[in-house]
Amino acid sequence: MMTGGAILAAGAIAGGAAEPAMASSVAVGAQRPGRPGNNQRAVSPFRSQTFNDEGLFVLGAAGAGTADVGEILTVLDAINARTGNPARLGQRDFDAYVDEFVARGHRLAALARSSQDAGQTVSARYQHLRAGNCLTQALFFVLGTGRPAREQELFDAVNRQWQAALAAMTPVPSQFTVRAGRYTIPVYFFRPDESGAQRPTLIISNGSDGQNVESMQFGVVAGLERGYNVALFEGPGQMSLLFQHMIPFTPDWDQIIDPIVRALAARSGVRADRIGLIGLSFAGMLCARAAARTPGLRAVVLEPAAVSLAPIWGDPKDLAIVLKVRHAPPAVREKVAREMNADFIKAWPHLPPETQFVIHKRGEIFQTQAQEDARAGRPPQDYFGLLEAILRFDFTADFHAITIPSLLTANEGDTFFGRQPYQAYRLLTRVPAADKKLIVFTAAEGAQRHDQPMAPQFAQEMIFGWLARYLQD
Repeated sequence: MMTGGAILAAGAIAGGAAEPAMASSVAVGAQRPGRPGNNQRAVSPFRSQTFNDEGLFVLGAAGAGTADVGEILTVLDAINARTGNPARLGQRDFDAYVDEFVARGHRLAALARSSQDAGQTVSARYQHLRAGNCLTQALFFVLGTGRPAREQELFDAVNRQWQAALAAMTPVPSQFTVRAGRYTIPVYFFRPDESGAQRPTLIISNGSDGQNVESMQFGVVAGLERGYNVALFEGPGQMSLLFQHMIPFTPDWDQIIDPIVRALAARSGVRADRIGLIGLSFAGMLCARAAARTPGLRAVVLEPAAVSLAPIWGDPKDLAIVLKVRHAPPAVREKVAREMNADFIKAWPHLPPETQFVIHKRGEIFQTQAQEDARAGRPPQDYFGLLEAILRFDFTADFHAITIPSLLTANEGDTFFGRQPYQAYRLLTRVPAADKKLIVFTAAEGAQRHDQPMAPQFAQEMIFGWLARYLQD
């Protein structure tokens, strides 16, 4: 039933529907976006695309003050000196990546403490942010190392730097929680100043593997500079809920966003009629459900947009099997699950270490069992159940139901979402033409690849230019 080669080729994505014609609704970039995989090597600190994707994100953070180019290039060089910069990664390569970023993170954390002791609050703030970003890099890859059980330990280290940075900000962001069904959701509320003026407010929903510090480059800094309040939160499948409490994602993102919207609307300094939502990366799917079902949202940005998780997972054969027996009698379903799980475990030792890492990293956010297995360094014991969870993340009907102003983005050479942003745009049948837009970020702008890691400032300029029409008078 299962062959090793069928399992989640790293970075693979099935192609979606063809993109819409380049018209007035599609802006930015003079060329049509290339096929996934094109223009991927324009800037390449690493030969491995897996390492390259993350390394470019932390370099791009420099514009938000959460990274320093010289520091990061020094770390990347140290990693390559240890590993030889291989195209295919083994455990020792993951160990090197994590070790070097942990060392830099701890060095910056020590500098931050010294700055704080000397009363240099501004320096301390930036050093804590940079320390947190370096430790975030280590957290991302720890499941590929020889010590994957350190995952929570590294998250706790990231979170300590985040909390220390918040305490050194002016004004200090407010922290509170909201109840969202059975979840307790931490919320961070940033204000441009302490004037108490009524302002438009943006909720930024991070994706499947981003940490709070990374959101600074994806809307927090840009929003505050433009006079917005900004709210971040930690939902199921993310940050403390994932790494400390092992709570996986839910597709019902409207049930997470709705209580946050209501809590914000009741706060002083918030214009209740000017609340917008930005969904980053995987949240470019999740926030489609919130946009379709959450009262009180004035506009939504899906950056980039996507419709369904199953094609992105990259194992259509087994997903089709799970889908076929989804509603079969229990005995039939259990027999198929046993066979699939046994075949998967048998195939696991023959998978490259990099592929094993991708399965662990991408799987842990959807199933507690998968996270336990990843931390233990063993193959997923319930691959059938993991695929069942993945099949729940389809938002086709939600895109059809959206009526509020919507900005969707796409990236040339996006090997994760592929053509899905164009499919999503076509599904916005209930949004007036004047209130929907697709922005294509291209290689010509340095904004290719998933989430435009090298051009976050350029992307924010385009996004906030569109948002101003709906959230600012």
